[in-house]
Formats: sequence, C-alpha cells, structure tokens
Amino acid sequence: MNLNQFWQRPLIKANLLLAAFAGANFLLYLFATIIGRRSGYGYFIDEFYYIACAKRLAFGYVDHPPLAPFLLRLVLATLGDSLLAIRVLPALANALSLVLTGLIARRLGAGVFGQFLAALAMAVAPIFLVLAGFFSMNPLETLLWSACGYLLITLIQEDRPKLWLAIGALFGLGLMNKHTLIVYISGLLIGMLFTPARIALRNRWFWAGMLLGALIVLPNIVWQIQHGFPSLDFYRNAAQFKNIDSSPVKVILDQILSMNPITAPIWLSGLLFFLAARRGKTYRMFGVMYLILLSVMFASHSSRPDRMLAAYPALFAAGAYLIEQGLKSSRLRNGGQITIVALLLIAWLPLLPFSLPLLPPETMNAVPSPVQIEAGVNSRLPQWLADRFGWEELVTRVANVYETLSPEERAKCAIVAGNYGQAGAVELFGKAYHLPPVISGHNTYWLWGTGDYTGEVAIILGGNSAELRNVFQEVKTATLAECAFCRPDLKIVPIYVAKGLKLPVTTAWARAKSYD
Repeated sequence: MNLNQFWQRPLIKANLLLAAFAGANFLLYLFATIIGRRSGYGYFIDEFYYIACAKRLAFGYVDHPPLAPFLLRLVLATLGDSLLAIRVLPALANALSLVLTGLIARRLGAGVFGQFLAALAMAVAPIFLVLAGFFSMNPLETLLWSACGYLLITLIQEDRPKLWLAIGALFGLGLMNKHTLIVYISGLLIGMLFTPARIALRNRWFWAGMLLGALIVLPNIVWQIQHGFPSLDFYRNAAQFKNIDSSPVKVILDQILSMNPITAPIWLSGLLFFLAARRGKTYRMFGVMYLILLSVMFASHSSRPDRMLAAYPALFAAGAYLIEQGLKSSRLRNGGQITIVALLLIAWLPLLPFSLPLLPPETMNAVPSPVQIEAGVNSRLPQWLADRFGWEELVTRVANVYETLSPEERAKCAIVAGNYGQAGAVELFGKAYHLPPVISGHNTYWLWGTGDYTGEVAIILGGNSAELRNVFQEVKTATLAECAFCRPDLKIVPIYVAKGLKLPVTTAWARAKSYD
C-alpha cells in the first residue's frame, strides 16, 4: 500500500478529520480567551469559586461534588492559575466530546461525512459554545457521559460484558462531577428495560460495574452525611429562587434554541432513530433517557437547558447517521453534504460573539442579551460575558479601603463578601495587596467558617447599610465599586467599614448562611 492509498482509507480519513476538527475547536477557545483578555474580559464569577474550592480539597462541597475542583487543583499545580491555564481543561473536555460524538456515529454505522456532521452539529450548538468557554463541571459532564454512551454501544455490539466495569467507573466519576447525572443514569437503565439489551442487566459484570461506581461516589455520600446533606438544601433553594418558571412549551423552545435551531432536524432525527427505527431499537435506551430527562424538566418547570446537554451527543450521532444514509441514495449526495455543512457554519458564525468573548464589551453592550436563564439575572451583555467584568477593580477598591484602617484595625479585620465570586476574587487578587482573610456565608464558604475573626472590624462587600446597623455598632459607606458592563445587581457594589459586632460571631454566622 502506497502513502496515497493509506490516506484514502475511510477510517484514516475519519480519524484525521475528527482530530483536526477537535483540535481547531480547542484552539478557538484558547484564542477567544486571549482576545477577550485584551478587551477586558476576565475570570467568570464561578471560576473564582472553583479556584477557591481547588485550594481546599475535600470529598464534597455545598453545590457540587469534588471531581472538578480536584482536576482544577492539578491544573493549578502544573499550569498555574492564569486565565488561559484554567480554560485549558474545559476546552480540552469539549474537544474530546466532539471526537466521541463522531465515534458514536461511527459505531452506529456512519461514514466519514456522518461522523464529521455529528461533531459539527455539537460544535455549532450555542450551549456547548458558551459552557466550554470557562471552567465548570459542564464540559466534564458531557465528556464523561459521551464516553459512557460510546462504551455502552460497544458493549452491546461486541458482547463485551466486562465493559460494565468501565461504564460503572464512569457512572461514579460522573456523579462525583455532578449529582444530577443520577437522572441520566436512571433514565438509561430504565430505557434498557425496553430493549433486548436488558439481558445485560442480569450479568454479573453489570453488578460489579454498579458496585465500582458506588464505591467511587461513596466518599461524597459520607461527606454529605457528615455535613447534614447541604447539597439537598442547595438544590431545593436553587429550584425555588434561581429558576425562571417555565412551561413545557418554553422548555422545548429553550432546548431548540440552546442547540441551535439549524441542528434540530439532526437531533430530532436521532431521537426518532432511537425510539422508532428498526435498526435503532437495540439502542432505544438513549431515546427513553431523553424523554425521561425532558419529563423531569417539565415537572420542575426548569429554565436551565444545560440540565440536558449531555444527552445530545448521542442524538447528534444518530441523526447524522440517518442523514448520511438518506444522502447516499440521492443524486445530489456531494452537493447535499456541502449544503448541510455550509448551513451549519453560516448559522454558527453569528452566535460566536454572543457565546465567546470575541468582541469588545462596548460593541456587545449595544445589543440586548437574547437569553435569560436565571431569575433576577438580566443584562445587556449575556450573563456569561457580563460576569467576567469588575472583579479586579472591586479588589482594588477593597484594598484602598483596607489601607485607610489603622494598624490595630487591620490586625483585627476580616473581609466579608456577599457571594462566592466576590470572595474568590478577593482571595485571588488580594494576595498582591496583602489583604486579610475573606469570609462569606455563600455556599461552601459558609462551611469554611470565620477563622479567627472576632467581629471587631469588617470590610463588607454589598448589602444594605440599614440592615448592617442592626448587627454592627458602627457602619459607614467607604466607597462604591462601579462596573459599566456587569449585570444590574453588580453594577454598583457598596463597600462598608463596620465595627463592633453586636452578636456573638457564631450567632451572626448562623444567620449568614446562604445556600443558593
């Protein structure tokens, strides 16, 4: 076989195409971070919190399990805490998910075009564009669940029951990344009851895999028990106060919009393949799982389309396979393939500046944000862009206020932050100013406690001065931290100097708890 024949082999072509596409996608996110930094886009609010958690490794946190902070700790130890460094992992996870989406399509019978189409459909979905652009649990969730899907299809096709060990391990890792993956796992296993694959549930390797998964997640369960199941309180509060109440129609529309309307024919075809096609009945569990997830969204009136994002790679893969098969029997095969790819790319380009920090905020601020996914969070810039501004300026203001205190007051001072973003920003940027410890009642910061704080002097970020006077003897507004591009509730943050806590620190701290 000569070199030309080698490169023409379909498997080689598909592998190279997927690798090149995933690599280009990975570089896009790093490029967006570099370009965005030059325009003033900084750390996203949640990234400060993840860094804080990564520096305090534990088997659990109030609002998430420990896997993401553990992986981020590895990044911090090897690459540092720069903006570019912490963005490597989500970009890499997303790139690998694109490859797995193409490989799932291959397992279902897709050729070179079908595999590429599956990966491209995922890449142009705005929700994946947004969530791979900053550090969070979401890209890891998609990667782990895509790997589960690929291995399950392989297990069924090749009758390799020992793969249940790997699948069980991925189940456990997935739950150590996001608790809500339990809905995916339940939906998948319930779906298997409706397929010939249900016989696999009686195999000893299945139960061994489930046991392995349970052992992996056990440390987090123990942590939850030790701390009074704080995550349950968090999920309850988040559902009550952060969700925008959504009707079933809005839930469906949000799914279509978040995946890009141009991709709807692809993933809907994939859903029909799993639910109705004769060849897809073996894999019907993926369709049943999707319907169960959708039912949970209906029941909870959830406004969060990201709650279902990990279900889509399999749908894109199946839909791409069907479309490729349909084009094979058409005389317009080549033209049809080119047209589909062109349409996806044309629909993708206008979404880029709304998804990634590619344009200056002055330009983006002229256009109202098209999406609101959390109650009370609305701005002209999309939230995922607006929440990258104002942090360094806030810490500079805090440092200036700290410098006005006497040496005796500085020795007794703590910084009290209103949310984990403020607290994490002060921790990250405050090192340069030698600021005192920061405490906050928000989520896991509350569990981390008050340290040696005595209640004598505090610099407080945000809040209401009248309410603060109920608990401190003296409160004065020291300055205002202003941010032109932040969302409305963070555009102006008052910074107070408070002295003389009227309550015992333990009593005041018990009242400060905020799990949301």
